[in-house]
Amino acid sequence: MLVEAIFRRELLPWGLMGMACGLVEGATVAVLVKRGYAGLVAPHWVNFAVAIVSGAPALANISSFAWANLAYGRARVNLLAGLQALFALTVGLIALAPMAATGLLVTIIGVIAARVVWAGILTVRAVVWSANYPRHVMARMTSRMVTVGALGVGLVALLAGAVIDLAPRASRWLYVAAALCGLLAAYRYRAVRVRREFQLLAAEAGASQGQGAFSLHMLREILSGDALFGRYMFWLGLYGSGNLMVNAQLVVLFNDHLHLRSLVQILLLTVTPMLVMPLFLPWWARMFDRGHIIEYRSRQCWALVAAILVLSAAVLLSQPWMLWPGAVLIGASYAGANLGWNLGHNDFATLGRSQHYMGVHVTLTGVRGLVAPPLGVACYEWLEWLRPGAGIASLLLPLGLVTIGAFGFLSMRGMGISRT
Repeated sequence: MLVEAIFRRELLPWGLMGMACGLVEGATVAVLVKRGYAGLVAPHWVNFAVAIVSGAPALANISSFAWANLAYGRARVNLLAGLQALFALTVGLIALAPMAATGLLVTIIGVIAARVVWAGILTVRAVVWSANYPRHVMARMTSRMVTVGALGVGLVALLAGAVIDLAPRASRWLYVAAALCGLLAAYRYRAVRVRREFQLLAAEAGASQGQGAFSLHMLREILSGDALFGRYMFWLGLYGSGNLMVNAQLVVLFNDHLHLRSLVQILLLTVTPMLVMPLFLPWWARMFDRGHIIEYRSRQCWALVAAILVLSAAVLLSQPWMLWPGAVLIGASYAGANLGWNLGHNDFATLGRSQHYMGVHVTLTGVRGLVAPPLGVACYEWLEWLRPGAGIASLLLPLGLVTIGAFGFLSMRGMGISRT
């Protein structure tokens, strides 16, 4: 009963935070930047800006070790509520960016700042969820909150797509509304409680006495000391790089080659995947609750391989109708990947070290976010420089990376791994 009561208190705040997060979600803000600053800045600089903002959600995770240290040994609810309010304010500040060349830089800085705060929210939230929900029901409980948040993101993205086509200058008011949703979420989240928080804080205090705060040295120590987790991170690095790379490429290709409207792009890259996610989350959650994360990933990863394959074929063959089944597959794959990303590290970490392992995981995700999207756009620009129109072939790079990563997870399966 206590678990259900906590869940009910968390549901509305995370739904509101989804609405606040919608305008700094990778694909949506990438479309806003591509369309909003076209003609104001040289096209290749706009494309690299698209890469930066689309990768910002992952890039910002480099800061997570600092957030982990800030949260370590502290009560979580008030900290999370404060971070939610700070996130809302940073999202609202993007509304001040002028529709001029300088506004592109302001927007990039604002998006990165907002995502840095969101990285802190995710880092702290993962520990709250692992404390509040027993492992055998954790995925089912958290999948419901992820669903509500995803619906909030999808709703705001749909509105943004319509506004950018009809009245681009009005998009700044969407950021103001998103900020207000975030502030309301922070206010409501104060009613949440953490189950047996005293045990969590005691375990963290005991761990910190012997190991200290999270650092890059600790990152290396965890990866070298836990060979299984290190191998898992390696394959996730390849797989995740392809995943992070493809959105920026698709935004550029949708604009410059297929000439799709902003609303259609956002429907394909954000709204459809977000609406599809709730349909697949319960299925993925049952699979997650039955086995170790490695076994889960060895199955879940193929959904993304199929999705990128279909989307790449649609662009390469100039068949826009194929983009819609690709978008559905992306939503199905994101539903499963979201659970694995938020909860998978718990299958390796002991009590008191969950936040350390999450710190390793999200820090490496941040490195991928820094490198992968610009690399994907650089590949596109290079191919276009060699021969106009050849940039379409750049999609083969993310497809190859996710496929290699998928085979890597498959190679780890069958090792007789079970949860501790």
